[in-house]
Amino acid sequence: MTRAAIGVDIGGTSVKLGLVSARGRVLARATFLTGRSAGRERTLEALTGRVRELQVRARRLGLRVAGLGIGAPGAIDVERGRVYFFPNLPGWKDTPLRALLERRLSLRVRLDNDANAMAFGEYVFGAGQGARNVIALTLGTGVGGGIIFDGRLFHGPAYSAAEIGHLVINEDGPRCACGNNGCIETYVGNGYFVRMVRAELRAGARSVLRRWVETDGEELTPLLVSQAARRGDLFARQVWRRTGEHLGTALVGLVNILNPERIILGGGIAQNRAFLFPAIRRTIRKKAFPIAARSVRVIPAALGVDAGLVGAAALVLAG
Repeated sequence: MTRAAIGVDIGGTSVKLGLVSARGRVLARATFLTGRSAGRERTLEALTGRVRELQVRARRLGLRVAGLGIGAPGAIDVERGRVYFFPNLPGWKDTPLRALLERRLSLRVRLDNDANAMAFGEYVFGAGQGARNVIALTLGTGVGGGIIFDGRLFHGPAYSAAEIGHLVINEDGPRCACGNNGCIETYVGNGYFVRMVRAELRAGARSVLRRWVETDGEELTPLLVSQAARRGDLFARQVWRRTGEHLGTALVGLVNILNPERIILGGGIAQNRAFLFPAIRRTIRKKAFPIAARSVRVIPAALGVDAGLVGAAALVLAG
């Protein structure tokens, strides 16, 4: 029988599951909502129920499920399959999630941080195919990352490697939720990005965004800033150029130290390729060691909204 795997992407408000083929194609999907009041046991029951449904679907398709891969937020003990905590879901502190699911489902279970899973999915099935050394970032509410060295995820001894969003690029910069100042997340994360743009508009920046937000009632989002940039708005274009330069500066350090073949960027902020990517590439060419700058490609992610669950399945399929 042909191999497949079930991938699980655990988020703060929902859990997405997918039956994924050996080539990375999502063949069937399931989802359910989580909530702060759901509790660990109810969530586990819902998860095992959806997995069993996908197992039935796999048998109907003539597929053998090789295992269950899970990408989860927060700190994960990859070796023991243990969750230290989930940032937005109470009741999961120090949970032996792998053992609990293997006992309930009689399936091999692989567990990793969700950003690592996304990075591994891009490496195996997406924009990282054909490379051996890859850095992948997801630019959303925060900045998550994963690093692949010589074809393997790099975790570090405490399984806390690749917290790229908390590289400090300005010691006098904005305060970050982690407690430091000037982390790259404070320049690129969605919430910080919007607050920065709003503050500059209130300070008098000339932009069509002011009319769209103050007069037309549009919500100020990175997408709206992208739309203004595409309309030729000079302020919006400057915002994206500056954001790309900040991110590029953080990536320069990684390029100099790690010499990756590819840097893959996904997530909402990265959707503005036309203005963000050129600024990142220019900054790397300008500031990184020339030999390292010439050997790296900065490219968009390929798996889109499926990156989490496909990456989780890849932990099994390529593990």
